[in-house]
Amino acid sequence: MKTTHRNAPATLAFSFALVILFAGAANAQWNSPNAYGYSTGYGTVYGSFGLASTMQSMYNVARAKSQTTTKEAGTSSRATSSTPSNPRVVVAPPRVARNHGLFRPDTSVDTGKAMAEALGDTPEHKALIREIYAATKTGYEEAAATRGWKNNIAGGLTFFTVTAMTVYHAADEPGEAAVDSHFKNLNAALDEVPDFAAISDKEKQRFNNVMIGFAGILLAGYSEGKQNKDAETMAGYKKLAGMMIEMVLKTDPENLRMENGQIVMK
Repeated sequence: MKTTHRNAPATLAFSFALVILFAGAANAQWNSPNAYGYSTGYGTVYGSFGLASTMQSMYNVARAKSQTTTKEAGTSSRATSSTPSNPRVVVAPPRVARNHGLFRPDTSVDTGKAMAEALGDTPEHKALIREIYAATKTGYEEAAATRGWKNNIAGGLTFFTVTAMTVYHAADEPGEAAVDSHFKNLNAALDEVPDFAAISDKEKQRFNNVMIGFAGILLAGYSEGKQNKDAETMAGYKKLAGMMIEMVLKTDPENLRMENGQIVMK
């Protein structure tokens, strides 16, 4: 997936300050078993207990799907080198599409402002966060429209996951096929959790936007650190990416990686 963030206005000093600010806020407000009265997700990320617990169920399904996809990719690769002359083709039954991840956007939702108020401690920091969010959101929406991800939380979550694992592992972005496969796994996992039918459009939209915003913050700082060959900044964003992976996906960042050309969540 190509990076959708363009020309982030962040300077190195502001970017690194943002890491410290964000990490401190997260540790103080979110990294607590009593945060917002529940432990399946953090209120600032999910907004409600219902969405948090439902997302936890979805992650469990998605992990199983990603591991199955990875194993199948490995098996297919090995089978290609020893294909029998009359291979038996097994066609899986079509998946029932319930589209639980889709939402109708509400123009009154201002995630950029909400993130700026939550994370910014000065007018300059707040303005920077809003600019990063706006630029990332614009680029994301353009890409989502061409990939069939528009107004679907599986898209925002895929974008966040790909960005966070790339920053954490300081690796190349996964290939297009791996990204598309991960989106399909997440989309299918959403459809397998009946409780998603009761989640409001606004909750889905807000979560999707927060994922885009988190990815934008990581991209802005990490890209600048990489461009300037600043090891300290890159290390700071690696730490931040790891914290975000734990906070959002509820897994050790080392468990999110590439295997057999596929994104796997363990």
